[in-house]
Amino acid sequence: MTSNYLSNIMLLLVVLAISGGGALAAGPSDLSDARVLREVTDPVVAKASNMLIEEIRNRTGIRLETATDVAPDAPVIILGTPMGIPGFTPAYPSGVGVPTKEESYALWVANEGKAPHVYVIGYDGRGVLFGVGRLLRALEMRTGEIKLDPSLRVASSPVNPIRGHQLGYRNANNTWDAWTTHQFEQYIRDLIVFGANAIELIPDTGGNDNSPHMKMDVQAMNAQLCRIIGSYGIDVWTWHALNGDMAEPEAAQKELETSRLIFQQLPVLDAVFVPGGDPGETAPVHLMPFLEEFAANLQEVHPGAELWVSTQGIELEDCDYFFNYLATEKPDWLTGVIFGPWAKMNLKEISERTPKPYRVRTYPDVTHTVRCQYPVPNWDRAFANTLGRECANPRPLAQAHIHGMEVPLSEGFVTYSDGVNDDVNKIVWTARGWDPDLDVKEILRQYGRYFYGADFAEDAVAGLLGQEQNWVGPLATHPGVDQMLTHWQAMEAKADAATLQKNWRFQLGLLRAYCDAYLKARLLQESNAEAKAYAELAKAADTGAAAAVDAAQEALAMYDDSPAAPELRAQIEKLGQQLFDSIGMQLSVEKYGASGMQRGAVIDGMDQPLNDRLWLDAQFAAIRAESDPAKQLAAIDRIVYWETPAPGAIYDDLGNAQKEPHLVHQKPWEEDPGFVESPQDEFANYQIEPAVLAAYKAPSAPLPAGEVPPRLSWLDQAQTLFRTDLLMRYEGLDPAKTYTLRAVYQGRFHATMTLTADEQYEVHGPVKSPELPAILEFAIPAEATADGVLDLRWKAIEGRGPQVAETWLIPNP
Repeated sequence: MTSNYLSNIMLLLVVLAISGGGALAAGPSDLSDARVLREVTDPVVAKASNMLIEEIRNRTGIRLETATDVAPDAPVIILGTPMGIPGFTPAYPSGVGVPTKEESYALWVANEGKAPHVYVIGYDGRGVLFGVGRLLRALEMRTGEIKLDPSLRVASSPVNPIRGHQLGYRNANNTWDAWTTHQFEQYIRDLIVFGANAIELIPDTGGNDNSPHMKMDVQAMNAQLCRIIGSYGIDVWTWHALNGDMAEPEAAQKELETSRLIFQQLPVLDAVFVPGGDPGETAPVHLMPFLEEFAANLQEVHPGAELWVSTQGIELEDCDYFFNYLATEKPDWLTGVIFGPWAKMNLKEISERTPKPYRVRTYPDVTHTVRCQYPVPNWDRAFANTLGRECANPRPLAQAHIHGMEVPLSEGFVTYSDGVNDDVNKIVWTARGWDPDLDVKEILRQYGRYFYGADFAEDAVAGLLGQEQNWVGPLATHPGVDQMLTHWQAMEAKADAATLQKNWRFQLGLLRAYCDAYLKARLLQESNAEAKAYAELAKAADTGAAAAVDAAQEALAMYDDSPAAPELRAQIEKLGQQLFDSIGMQLSVEKYGASGMQRGAVIDGMDQPLNDRLWLDAQFAAIRAESDPAKQLAAIDRIVYWETPAPGAIYDDLGNAQKEPHLVHQKPWEEDPGFVESPQDEFANYQIEPAVLAAYKAPSAPLPAGEVPPRLSWLDQAQTLFRTDLLMRYEGLDPAKTYTLRAVYQGRFHATMTLTADEQYEVHGPVKSPELPAILEFAIPAEATADGVLDLRWKAIEGRGPQVAETWLIPNP
């Protein structure tokens, strides 16, 4: 997916195969008896040393001792800055030296005498910290064993100066609210190992501070986390949303008081990020004067702390004011501008319009799959309607590509994350933030070696890339889903009991494999039942409406007593319990206390219908209540011939990647992964709670209009955003005929749209998307189809963008 977007950036990672300091051993260097010699004056180097010793012990059971000198015949790991160890000067191999840039390091193995000496020499304390992280990723660690490739030679500097992740202790994710300070420190350390230098906290949770899983209150936890992050010498950021409209004096004063109190509660604070929107409702004309006072408060409590602001949610005309303000007023209290979700200017525009000396940083959403900044492209609706917005979502190739697009345009990132479902994505961003050319397979190899175990490095590459590919193409015919289940089951069989019971990353990978396979089995079964139901309905003219409806309903229920793949379902439940036990992961609202079904409660979504059974059952109840046999048969025909209501009708199920051939894609995903200038498949936030799901099956009486479960085709739509119009194109039409367009306008934006044909003929003026799905009809001007080609353009007049769920282009009789 990547291109040569880094051709203008100097690559700073140099891996040298040059021997240094003597002959190297033929096999891996054994460090099981090594000691650690470190610089003693730098607290970050001391922290790096502790991290090295403790992480090795956690994986091998070996606790390396510290040393005060270097013995030629004893293995040793030497940590420090070039002049940091009194009386000791590192003997650099030919061609290897510490780059003269902050956070840089050199790492190499020398065989001085009869034992390996490993050098981690940093330009500064952080350089030693990240060098230790690189060493840990290179070590092969097993119980009682520490091995290292003796040819290892690295001199490295980071490309992105800012490489961070948001960790919010609040009741809006399904994991972190259950964590202790020890678990947070371990996760922060894991991110540091791959090169993270910033952690962003959320001290003001906006009311999401009432999780039953919390071990301490939000203020106390954030104060502790500040100290932990600061102890590693990396930056503490906070995300601080403004409450209310700062144009209102009372709201502004309250916010100033609240923010000052929060600043005082945080012992360490390096930077504050204020979103301009999402949430936020203050126009820049009022926001900027307010932020000047806000910044003064910040400086009084934390001198030198930076203030950043995003353009999220700010209208284009207000963006003009914002950038003109920076250019003319030149506020010295502002550090930089952040590009994040729902920004109506793209990153290139923001980068070009941000005047110097202001810096640009990004806030990429790496955690969500739908209704987000970077949704999964062409996702099968079976996944979207069950796994939902926050599921285990390793997307290593996609995330590396997105990061690559940002590299030339910003100084780095702090990702938007809610929990650990996106753990692989965070690691990919971190590693590529250090070296944008680092091969994704190598990142995953290091991920597997370090987090799963030395014997799982290659398994991790295949397993995580395979899970990303599981989401490419239609699920029903996807052979990779079954192959990935087999692959992960083989990993499961190879793992020891401790890994299966305590290694949450391993458990999360297994969960995804079982979920994907289970959903495929369900989809095939339920699709078969629906096909049989439609076949029974098609006989209605011969059997009668009542008999056809009874037979169809029986077909829909044919697997109720023998559901698909119960053994896979049982494994999902088992892994759900294990993940709750290991990291407090809440995969169910009822069982584990998740804050909502869309907050990662994938177990609750596992049994959402994958066919139109609930909608069909509601139609059957209405048909039975109808006394006129002719109307009953007409209603059945409407169901059977839904997609072909007339001869020659052309149907698109917009939002379903497999059935929208007339949708126009202005740009490919590779050029527009955020779908800001091209259409995306959008999925509704609609899931029925498991406890009430059965009540919707085979209702005894017609349901009120607002309670009828929607068709699956209404739960997804084609959608464009902001300045981009939604386009469709038909070719090969009969010039001698006229046409009618039927459409279902549906979607969470409830936009008001206009529709134009061939750029000149009005099909309809402003029409607001109705609250409940309804089929609308519009005449297409004959002139628009006279050449056999029809172009349609929907433009949003109000709302974030056009959304259309279904269309039929029907030739008139």
